[in-house]
Amino acid sequence: MNNVCKHLTLFLASCLLSEATLANDSVTTRLKDTVKKGEGDIDLQVAQGNKAISAQQIEAYRNANNGVLVLGVDINEAASGSEKASTQGVAVESVTLTAIIDGVAIQYTEFYTETKSSIAAKGQNQRQFYYTLLGRTGSNSITGSELDGTSFDSTLSIPVSDDLSQASSLKVQIRFLETNESLGDPEAFYDFSAGFEDLALLAPEDAQFLDQQAAGRDEAPLVVLTDEQTTVMSRLYYPSSSAYYIVGYEDQYPNLGDYDFNDLVVGYRVIFGLNESMQVMTISGEGYLIARGGSYDHNWHLRIDLPQNAQAGGTYQLYIPDGASTGSEAVRNVDTSNGIDVLVYDNTSTLFAHSTSVFANTEWDSEKVLGHKFSFEITLDTPIPVAQMPSAPFDPYLFVVDTNYEIHLQGEVPVLPQSSNIEDGLTSFVDDNGYPFALIFPEDWRFPNEYVDIGEAYPQLLEYINSNKQQNKDWYKHGVEGGLSKHTKDKWAW
Repeated sequence: MNNVCKHLTLFLASCLLSEATLANDSVTTRLKDTVKKGEGDIDLQVAQGNKAISAQQIEAYRNANNGVLVLGVDINEAASGSEKASTQGVAVESVTLTAIIDGVAIQYTEFYTETKSSIAAKGQNQRQFYYTLLGRTGSNSITGSELDGTSFDSTLSIPVSDDLSQASSLKVQIRFLETNESLGDPEAFYDFSAGFEDLALLAPEDAQFLDQQAAGRDEAPLVVLTDEQTTVMSRLYYPSSSAYYIVGYEDQYPNLGDYDFNDLVVGYRVIFGLNESMQVMTISGEGYLIARGGSYDHNWHLRIDLPQNAQAGGTYQLYIPDGASTGSEAVRNVDTSNGIDVLVYDNTSTLFAHSTSVFANTEWDSEKVLGHKFSFEITLDTPIPVAQMPSAPFDPYLFVVDTNYEIHLQGEVPVLPQSSNIEDGLTSFVDDNGYPFALIFPEDWRFPNEYVDIGEAYPQLLEYINSNKQQNKDWYKHGVEGGLSKHTKDKWAW
């Protein structure tokens, strides 16, 4: 090799070394291209100011981050709804890195962020996990000399198994998820606005800083850390994927009243999302108001007890049927401080009534009306084995506003601190003769018409109760036709 070649070789090696050292010495680089309106086609080889970034430099970033290209993302979302200056977010639908090496296009579609959430895409009601990017308005102290004081928030990581130093083109296509905003949170929070998100190639210490900073994370809804197992492999339905429990109440407790068991009638089901180890990761539910034949006002709860120290978070959604003039679409967080206690329907006398009657769907000759629908979605911080979960049908209970009493299924106990049950010594939900005040039925059960005693509508009930519930267990299948409502599932499930 002649001296010219030797000098040229040393010069090129020096350039490559300096570029690699540049990346390893925490020189984070802001990119020119951005994500706009939820989409971005990003050229990794063009920095802000149209400065070139060589393939060797990008390879140095990949090596410095142990085989991963790490992008910093500046979250720039509209502060509307639950998004605000201190917490903003988007969900990521897809990321594709295309590298052209020796004329061959190689694509990398695997990616991850620090957080996930359970979200329904636009046009869907079923939620699934998507990676999310969180942030907040304002600057941080990122260590890259050119980016100090900027507002980069989250990291987006793309594992790359190949050497990129000889690539002639390196481009990343990013697509944010278009969410079903009509469901409220978390979908409304993780939607994307018309703003743009800046990106940067991150050196390791800057990537670590952003991950530890966790901008906006504390206030964002339904945040699950990526290193927690979140893949729902199967679902367990109660009572089934196509059926509902029906629960009916007598709200004159502790008196039997007219005992027609239609003072409030609700249909509901519960779904456990399971991981591959058959542990519960998510708990969801849905159902309908079916009938209200009580003159009292009620709040209806669905409570699912959790093992001690279990933590969870989630949201509840109320849906208004066509033609309803009461209530409004509502989204609220679910109380998980003492197990899961979802206040599903509050103030039912206002929420659910016929236009010409205080009752809804219990008078035999009245026009039938649709009741409000509900759903909720809860994510457990730590998966729980199915065997440690409470048994179905769980604890659907009524709080009667007028009397300040709770009404539960037999065997359950009062749970609300504001109720008068414990103070008045009313902790059993059957009377001295064994008559219950709340019962669970299959979805084809037909509740009695207004003022028709359930014992008259179903003559075998008395024998069932007097036998300590050992005889005539199918009493609810043998009703007197003239005393039963014709308001069946095809009329209340919408």
